[in-house]
Amino acid sequence: MKRRTFLKATSLAAAALAAPGIVRAGAEKKLRIGTITPGSHFWTQTMDRVGVSLAEKSGGKFETQVFPSGQVGNEATMIQQIQSGGLDMGFLTVAEFSNRLDDMAALFTPYLVPDVSQASRLLTGPTATGMLEQYSSLGMKGLGFGLGGMRHLISREAGLTSADLAGRKYRITPFAPLRDFYELMDVAPTPVPLPGLFDALANGQVDGADIDLELAWKLKLYDQAPNLTITSQMMFPVVAVVSGRYWAALSDSEKQMLSESVAEQIDWLFAQYVEFEPKWLNDLKGTGINVAEAAPDFFGDTVTKWNGIWEAKAPSIAALRAEAKELT
Repeated sequence: MKRRTFLKATSLAAAALAAPGIVRAGAEKKLRIGTITPGSHFWTQTMDRVGVSLAEKSGGKFETQVFPSGQVGNEATMIQQIQSGGLDMGFLTVAEFSNRLDDMAALFTPYLVPDVSQASRLLTGPTATGMLEQYSSLGMKGLGFGLGGMRHLISREAGLTSADLAGRKYRITPFAPLRDFYELMDVAPTPVPLPGLFDALANGQVDGADIDLELAWKLKLYDQAPNLTITSQMMFPVVAVVSGRYWAALSDSEKQMLSESVAEQIDWLFAQYVEFEPKWLNDLKGTGINVAEAAPDFFGDTVTKWNGIWEAKAPSIAALRAEAKELT
């Protein structure tokens, strides 16, 4: 199966990347992009790079402005703005879209892929690419899926099996497939904004969190939750979507430039996670916290029960599973 090759290098100027959104002489097209992540996060950096790439490909005809950290609203608000044309583009979690498109839950199927390398290949494969067409029902053009690492558990107290988690409060991203996963273990899924997670762990508001290695390290969660269980039970995808109105107003050549820029920079994003996931894990181990590796049986019958709920709701699960088997 063919797929795009990860970018190993780029001609994008560092100075331009440091200053996205600056008005360029001769700019004819404005592109406003919203993200929920800060400027230092790989997702926002990816969109910054898209803007620079577009300027290069178009000879300066595109002017791109990226609004990080939810400056134009939370993800639900940004989706509404993209649908109305008030915002041109977003790089948003598939989690938020799964609340509107049940089939997007397929991308959160437990143990679909074991690591970020295979996740990146699956997310650019034929099944996921076909799933992008579903965004047209929301008045958007889906341009590509990216990644935010694999999911793990970090907690204040050690847990050897899923039974040990029963009755505990775990911070999750609030969307149905993940909420079901934890409720099946009798865990109380507790939404907490990421900026408040450190304090929520410190004061006992939550006992742990469903988290990726990047945030566990960068938010210093290990200071309050010194038990990390490497489960890799789900990937956490992100999707680039463009307003249907904006897309319709572009010429064929402009559509091609935008699509190519997004595809190239999403490949760059994948490469960052492939490189940094093992580094973050080593950094976390270096803090002296308890790090345990867990096999799928850690979750007992939770995975089987989850499949029983979601296989009927998310028909793409079967095709993704078949495709994932070919990646090993």
